[in-house]
Amino acid sequence: MNSQGSSAEKGVNGVLVCQESYACGGSDEAAFECDECGSLQCIRCELELHRQERMRNHDRIRISPGHVPYCDSCKGDGGVANGGRLRAVVRCQGCKINLCLDCQKRTHSGVSKRKHPLTAYPPSKPAEKNCSTGDEQLDALKAKLEQVTSFLLVDEKEDMQVKDEEEFVRKLGCRPEELLKVVSIFGNTGEGKSHTLNHTFFLGREVFRTSPTQESCTVGVWGALDPLHKVVIVDTEGLLGAGTNQGQRTRLLLKVLAVSDLVIYRTHADRLHDDLFKFLGDASDAYLKHFTKELKATTARCGLDVPLSTLGPAVIIFHETVHTKLLGSDKPSESAERLLQERFRKLGLFPEAFSSIQYRGTRTHNPPTDFSGLLRSVEQQLDNNTTRSPRSAGVIYKALQALSECFSGEIPDEHLASNSFFPDEYFTCSSICLSCGNLVQSFGCYSDGIFDCFFMPFLCEL
Repeated sequence: MNSQGSSAEKGVNGVLVCQESYACGGSDEAAFECDECGSLQCIRCELELHRQERMRNHDRIRISPGHVPYCDSCKGDGGVANGGRLRAVVRCQGCKINLCLDCQKRTHSGVSKRKHPLTAYPPSKPAEKNCSTGDEQLDALKAKLEQVTSFLLVDEKEDMQVKDEEEFVRKLGCRPEELLKVVSIFGNTGEGKSHTLNHTFFLGREVFRTSPTQESCTVGVWGALDPLHKVVIVDTEGLLGAGTNQGQRTRLLLKVLAVSDLVIYRTHADRLHDDLFKFLGDASDAYLKHFTKELKATTARCGLDVPLSTLGPAVIIFHETVHTKLLGSDKPSESAERLLQERFRKLGLFPEAFSSIQYRGTRTHNPPTDFSGLLRSVEQQLDNNTTRSPRSAGVIYKALQALSECFSGEIPDEHLASNSFFPDEYFTCSSICLSCGNLVQSFGCYSDGIFDCFFMPFLCEL
């Protein structure tokens, strides 16, 4: 078209960009088109805009590859059949609007606009007929999820409640050779962790038990299979809850984190509190301190020259507010992730063990909570197999079993008052050193290679 065509291509034939700038600053990839707003919207803007009462029932569609937006100029034009809108053929980069052929000729024939840079959209394709309606697909998915049940994987004393790999596969209801990832959830007691998992992965079915009371209804670690996403979902006890064996319960959380590909930290508060950052910072330190030896051995055996942080799980902080704006919504020039990192630094915490930390917020003016944004973030993370690939259920079980055997035993009361969520004493191996007679510390009791197939299963073929 012209010399500006290359830069104008962004958001047209490649990635469509948000046209609202309401929550993102206009730089995020568009994920929805709202017919009544007359704009393309990123995930954050779509969520924020349509939480408003007057916009809640707007008709909007999810953008798919090759999507062509409607013409912004001919909306409601009586000359268009049935009062509809035509699909755009170009985007004017000067006016920042999408135009059909007639509107482009009508509005840009004058001298002042004739030289505006235009970028062409590919021809729009007619919608393909699908013999299966949305309701039928939903019914099929519900029928599949009806078979899913959760089971106790590890109790609050860190004892495995599944005796072997075969039982683990049977309880999950998957095939032994099926490749899976692991998603776990953390957060304080009463924050709605089980409820979040049920609505994010199981269409609201109570796969994990929930309770309206203040007491924790999840004791120990529970598992279930999401057959749609091929993911083992792990529900954990709440942090800061009352109960016995607090040291063992806390240590159990790090074991779960170690076998997870993705960790959701659930918080329901108008502001992000320091205990969230403290937990993730301490978990990162403990992860690197006690698992570094085996991680380094794994990278050496597989010939990888990568930082250890690339091997750690990803984290999504799922933040639900009622009265306050979401993190970063009032600072369009700064991403929420950057603001999180600044908060960690101010507290003297450096969560280097995690491959990424992402913020996903939702503001609930009126229940129910919208979990769709969280699900989209989860799906994006699960699609990333750069370092952590899916693995069989047997490998997942053996990894958790090895951790349970190595880090176990009662924790003396004097260690419970530590300033850290994960003091070194929690990770004293129960094995006795034959040389000095002391308890073995850290990851030394593992045989070499036990986690090669867990952290990077695709590299085993090298």
